[in-house]
Amino acid sequence: MQLVVTGATGFIASRLIGQALSKGYQVIALARDPDRVTWRKSSRLQIEKWAIGDPLPAVTQADAVFHLAAYIPADFGDPRQAARCFEVNTNGALRLAMDAASQGVKRFVFFGSGQVYTPASESASETSAAFPVYRASYYLASKLSAEICLLAFGTANTMPVTVLRLASVYGPGMHGSGMIPTFIRTLGSGRPVAIRDGGRYRVDLVYVDDVISLALAAVEKEQAGIFNAGSGQACRSLEAAEIIADALGADPDLVNVEGARSDETMMGFAALNVAKAVDQLGYIPRSFRQGIEAWKAETGFSDFQSASSQE
Repeated sequence: MQLVVTGATGFIASRLIGQALSKGYQVIALARDPDRVTWRKSSRLQIEKWAIGDPLPAVTQADAVFHLAAYIPADFGDPRQAARCFEVNTNGALRLAMDAASQGVKRFVFFGSGQVYTPASESASETSAAFPVYRASYYLASKLSAEICLLAFGTANTMPVTVLRLASVYGPGMHGSGMIPTFIRTLGSGRPVAIRDGGRYRVDLVYVDDVISLALAAVEKEQAGIFNAGSGQACRSLEAAEIIADALGADPDLVNVEGARSDETMMGFAALNVAKAVDQLGYIPRSFRQGIEAWKAETGFSDFQSASSQE
């Protein structure tokens, strides 16, 4: 099987390339800066310079395109970023799909966001309302509109399209900022970490290898449509910090809660309902504790500060 991976220097894409190569697949890695692709020593890996909007290199034997490259604005609240988000994330994805279809690529896998759903207390399924106006609206709207365009194009042109709506992905190779790396870095150095708003913030945290297994399964099992790619559980910030402290062997008293602990107001995002992925793709996601233990066993958390940037 031959796979094309865009955004090849990014956290998820880099991990995907490594796992695809380990399974014996041929991989064409597309990146704006080919020298930053970490996997370089395999005879089954071809690296090409490419950015969204460029013509797709010759990939006529490819079984699937995995599209991870995206434009992520520095300021999610800046309306001046909207045009760039839609040009790159929506129009660019559609142009890529058109190029792929013209070359006879068999399938297209788009990595979207599980934060497009309307906030609700219950878990979100693939048929739940999507209306991303509460956070990162311009970026999330561009990802959601890309889904619509890609699924419509795929149906009209008989190129199956799979959309994976990702929860918050963590694991080996991730960025050195954000909630999880901050907790690891701070608690690992023996410094206290402040959990704001009473630890009420919650989010579905999914281990990177689970996302990759789901993406590969979608191609291997030839399943199209929308699939949630989460853990199926919402993890509160306080719980996440306590789990990380335990994994690091850090003093639990370093986890300090600030603000009210009332649960009356939901903060953050609901869990993603993954029943469809479980039923159709054999998806078995890890809990956050299981993912943290897997990360610790592999790297000892030594890598999270040196991850590549997402394209």
